[in-house]
Amino acid sequence: MINLASLLIGLLLLSQFLIGWLPSGSELWQALWSNGWAALGGQMAADWSRTFVRFVLWWQGVQSGGASQDNLIFAAFAGLVFWIVGGLTAWLTRRYQQGLLAAAPVLWLVGLMLLYSTTGRSLMITGVLLAIFLHLLLDQHAWVVRWQARGLDFSPSLFVDRILTVGAALTLLLLVAAIIPNWYITPLVVRYYQWTEPWQQGLEDAKDLLFPDLEGASRLRGGGLAGGLPNDFLLGAGGALGETVVMRIRTNDYVDQGMGPYMEQPPPPGHYTRGATFAVYDGHGWRNPPDLARQSYDANAHWDNRELQGRRTLVQNISLTFNTSILYGAPEQWEPSLPYEAELRADGDVVALWARERNYTIVSAIPAVSAEQLAATPAWGPEQPLPDGYEIHLQLPDTITDRTRQLAAELTANQPSAFAKAQAIEMHLRTLAYDLTVPEPPQDVVDVADYFLFDLQRGYCDYYATAFIVLARLAGLPARFATGYAVGYWDEIDQVWVVTEAEAHSWPEVYFPQYGWIPFEPTAGRSELTRIGLPEISSAASVASVPNPIPIEEPQARWNWQMLFWLLPLGLLVWGIIILLQHWRTRREEPWPALLRWGARLGRPISGGETVLEYGGGLADHLTNRPSREPDTGRVAAREVRALSAAVNTLQYGPDPQRATATVQATEHWQRLRGYLPRLRRRA
Repeated sequence: MINLASLLIGLLLLSQFLIGWLPSGSELWQALWSNGWAALGGQMAADWSRTFVRFVLWWQGVQSGGASQDNLIFAAFAGLVFWIVGGLTAWLTRRYQQGLLAAAPVLWLVGLMLLYSTTGRSLMITGVLLAIFLHLLLDQHAWVVRWQARGLDFSPSLFVDRILTVGAALTLLLLVAAIIPNWYITPLVVRYYQWTEPWQQGLEDAKDLLFPDLEGASRLRGGGLAGGLPNDFLLGAGGALGETVVMRIRTNDYVDQGMGPYMEQPPPPGHYTRGATFAVYDGHGWRNPPDLARQSYDANAHWDNRELQGRRTLVQNISLTFNTSILYGAPEQWEPSLPYEAELRADGDVVALWARERNYTIVSAIPAVSAEQLAATPAWGPEQPLPDGYEIHLQLPDTITDRTRQLAAELTANQPSAFAKAQAIEMHLRTLAYDLTVPEPPQDVVDVADYFLFDLQRGYCDYYATAFIVLARLAGLPARFATGYAVGYWDEIDQVWVVTEAEAHSWPEVYFPQYGWIPFEPTAGRSELTRIGLPEISSAASVASVPNPIPIEEPQARWNWQMLFWLLPLGLLVWGIIILLQHWRTRREEPWPALLRWGARLGRPISGGETVLEYGGGLADHLTNRPSREPDTGRVAAREVRALSAAVNTLQYGPDPQRATATVQATEHWQRLRGYLPRLRRRA
């Protein structure tokens, strides 16, 4: 009944906050003075009627496949969730008297908010600190009730001491967390991503259905792909990208070219940096087949042992400034300098390389083949069959329109080679306008590539790459979607390529016999790719000259809230082990010898000839008269000393039936006394 009343009160307050339907004091006075109750009631009914109509229209949009954004309804849902979580926290607090358990729903909600937003970590840190403080309050209250029930004296300052102790431990924990690197168990992280992916996808779909304009995407989606690409990204409006640095890259190109002083020479060739590739197009976005296996490899091991022509090696030292499990590098990245996992669709068809490292060296086999060499390459066919598993790169959904098929046929008609067909498609797409501010496709758009080619005719790299792959596959060219970053800018002082968020990019890659995957650049806002064949730079020179590693730069914000969740359980575990060891040592201590040692420390050693009871009384008087800022603690300790000495006296000189009970009593008194004696020693 109380819970129902709390829910009704919450709904009343929330509705008043959102609608403002309750009359103010002046309105009530005016209605009372002029007998205008009917008009006042009509105004309240009109407020509710308008709100009800908004809910009905919103729900009709949801049932038709997608609602229009209504911030009032979103605020109502959010407020109801907050009120329910707050009520659950209050119930858990009252029912179990455990602060950390009671705060779990709130911390879960805060974590969910951080997962889908760019909010800083301070909110979570504050929540954890408040949860710990609540736990201390409840625990202290439980101890006070227990002490009062047993008739024990206690010092009110115990709570302050506990606060100071926990505060010092948390401060130390935060300091350690701020200076040590993040800890990851890669198999566990990968398994967690795989386990949460369906739930994350369902939550994202529900968000798009109920509140389509709500910004924010899960940081877990894509298993570490930067920017959330490419899951349904084509339904967005592009978004503004910032100038935040995401990586720094040093290559061995300078060493290979034998140039002079760096201030007098042009920058070395820049290269696209790929993170992942995608193969399945559904008319709106790109994905990969489910349940792709990952193979583990040792450091400097090659995941693809095929011999490809027209490739040269490039050594890169990459320093990432964002958290990801993807190993970025110039395609094809073959040999990382650390243990890693390779996710493949087929032999030679890589999705991504995975490892938890932000500074590494990687060797790539980049294309070094001229346009003339590609033009002379025979197309796939009966005489040159496509390798097994590569049919996925020719598949297209039923959303492909007739006019898209006709355009592909027109662009590639009479082209003498597969490369010429790809070039014709590339040049046509580069005539379309580059625009980062394109609106979202309408809800009734069947195929995004068709919409871009014929209706929108402007867009950004995701549109260009998608349209290229659709047209290429229609022309019989196996193609895939690649995502990562463009070249960036050259820092001539540090001799590194600096890549920012603004360089986030996607492009198509076409699979050619003998040469493998070759990139194309259909995006009008990017420079055309330069194709230079071997032997401009020899392979042996490239491998022999490894660039100096880039020094790891500490990020400006050194704190990572994930560290708290890794270190907090560890700190609590260590703390618990220490307490258990102390408790075990205390239980194994003989009460009377231990009391004699502490009596000597406190300035009252046993004198020659004193009996157990005489020394117990003398030590109790010494503790009572001892100067202390907490006289209550001294009195409680004195009482326990007398009780302990009486139990020890019975144990030594009493009849046998009483000795067993005296042993238990002596241990109990010593365990209680053991907590007071160090306090008396510190505060003398």
